Amino acid sequence: MLQTWRKYEHNATTWLLLLPAFASFFGLFAYPILVTLIQSFRPEGQADGFTFENYINFLSDPRGRDVIVLTFVLAIGTTFFSLLFSIPLALILRDKVRGHRFFRLLALIPLMVPGLIGALGLLLFFGSRGWFNLAAQALPFVTEPLTINYTLQGLMLFYVWLYFPYTALTTLSALEGLDRAVEEAGAVAGANPRQVLRYLIIPQIIPGVLAGSVLTFMTAFGAFSIPLITGGDYRPLSVQIYKEISSFIPAHWSAASAMAIVMGILQVAALTLYMRLLRQRQVR
Repeated sequence: MLQTWRKYEHNATTWLLLLPAFASFFGLFAYPILVTLIQSFRPEGQADGFTFENYINFLSDPRGRDVIVLTFVLAIGTTFFSLLFSIPLALILRDKVRGHRFFRLLALIPLMVPGLIGALGLLLFFGSRGWFNLAAQALPFVTEPLTINYTLQGLMLFYVWLYFPYTALTTLSALEGLDRAVEEAGAVAGANPRQVLRYLIIPQIIPGVLAGSVLTFMTAFGAFSIPLITGGDYRPLSVQIYKEISSFIPAHWSAASAMAIVMGILQVAALTLYMRLLRQRQVR
C-alpha cells in the first residue's frame, strides 16, 4: 500500500513539474496554430463559415507560386553557400592561426546584432555611397557604383551574412572535437592531405555540419527582418504574409492565415525530406 501511494505521489509530482511546460506549449504554439488554421478556412471578412477559397486563390495565383519558389531559392541558396564557406573557415581556424579569436568574433557578430539593425547596416554599407562601393570605385576597372541593394543577389548575400554563423560554429565545434591522432595515422599510412580531408575528416564532422545546415535552412526559410528591409520587390512568404495584414484596409487575415499554414507545411515537409535523405545516405 505504501509503495502504491509513493508511486502515485511520484507520478503526481512529475505531472505537476511538467504542467508549466505543457501550458507554455499550448499557449505559445498549439493555440496560435489552431487559431490560424481555423482563420484560414474562414471567408474573408466573415466571423464564421468554411471555405477553401483562401488556399485555392493563393496556390493558383502565379504570383503566389513565385513567392514559394523565391522562399525556397533563398533558403536553399543560403544553406549551400553557408556549407561552402564553413568547412574551409573551420579548417583554418582550427589551427589557431594568428588572429583566430578576431575571426571567431566576426563570425558571431550577425548573431549578436538584431535583425532590423543588421538589415539597415547592410543597406548603408552596400549602398551607392556606402563603404563597399567607395572602396570598389577606388579600383581602376570599376567606373560606376555596384548595384547590390534590392537585388536578388544582394538579398542572398545578406541572408548568407546573417545565417552563416549557424553552420560555421557547429562545423568548427565538430572539427575541434576530432582526435588528431586519426589524421596522423592516415598520413603515416600514406594518405595525402586531400585524402585525409575527404576520407577521415569530412565523414567525422558530417553530424555537426548537418546540424548547422538544418538550423541555417529553417531560419532562412522563415526570415523576416532582412527581406522586409532589404528585399525590395523580392518578398518571401514571411514578408508577403505581413503585407497581407498591413498594407490593406481591411486586412486580409484569412488570406494571410492560409499563407502561414502553407508556409508551415512546406517548412515541415522540406525538413522531413531533408532528414530522410540524410538518413538514407548514412545507411549507404
